[in-house]
Amino acid sequence: MNHTPRLLRSACATAAALAALTASFTLHAATTAESGYVGEYRGGSVDTIAQLALLADNTFCFALTGGALDMVMAGRWKSEGSGVRLQQVRQDQTLFPAYARKVAALGAMVEFDFHGHTLSSARAPVFAVSADDKAPAALRPLFGQGNSNWSENYPLPPLPAESVRYFYLGDVVEEAPGKPAVVKVVQYRLDGANSVRVGFDPLQAMPLMNQRAELQGDMLFLSGSRLGKRRALDPEVVQTVRTGCIAPALNPGAPRPALKQGETQPLQPLRTFTVSPSAIQGTPFFEAKSN
Repeated sequence: MNHTPRLLRSACATAAALAALTASFTLHAATTAESGYVGEYRGGSVDTIAQLALLADNTFCFALTGGALDMVMAGRWKSEGSGVRLQQVRQDQTLFPAYARKVAALGAMVEFDFHGHTLSSARAPVFAVSADDKAPAALRPLFGQGNSNWSENYPLPPLPAESVRYFYLGDVVEEAPGKPAVVKVVQYRLDGANSVRVGFDPLQAMPLMNQRAELQGDMLFLSGSRLGKRRALDPEVVQTVRTGCIAPALNPGAPRPALKQGETQPLQPLRTFTVSPSAIQGTPFFEAKSN
């Protein structure tokens, strides 16, 4: 039985929830040389399934399900030599989603609660606060090395509100393969809120997919690794990947869907900038826990 439509539909569900399901990008028909690549491919191992859909308008959706991280990537593809080149496109979103609210019982104090499950995927998360808009000279590590016993919540003791008008979150990232690592920092401002919940989006920390694919017979090799045999595109798959995967990535100006009852709008970052890893200084806010 071919489970591809169901698996791709599931993998695209998260992406579909992040943006409107309409596309406004310009479509281009595949050339004669490229048309032989149009189709869907599936491969993987016992625990992981990788799926790729190459559409005739030179857009693609790549889904990886299983393991610790499910990924959905979209972009454009084009002919390159004897194969094709896949180049990912994604909306620029914050590394650190932050949700803030007003808690009367805190008075003139501000509390921060860090979500351990998602932050465990960060490479070296750092944190700082400031009373004004000037970025701090140093960023303090959130967690000690070798934290092998992650809990759900990591709360900080409340801080005086006058010293926490702004807060900063960062992580060590490689913005492109082969380039030196930097600390990507996100700045937020508190406008009346005094209780902040912080998480991490590991997909935003990953370098954009830029890989070459080549057909050998009916078998597709992605960056030299066998992916799967070419299959004709099912209309259900085409509709799924266009609305749930490709449209959100290639239509960054689309409005976000309305919040559901009980959901909270995340804080919008003031700016995102990079600093040298030498800016990471001081002891961790949370030391590693023993097993």
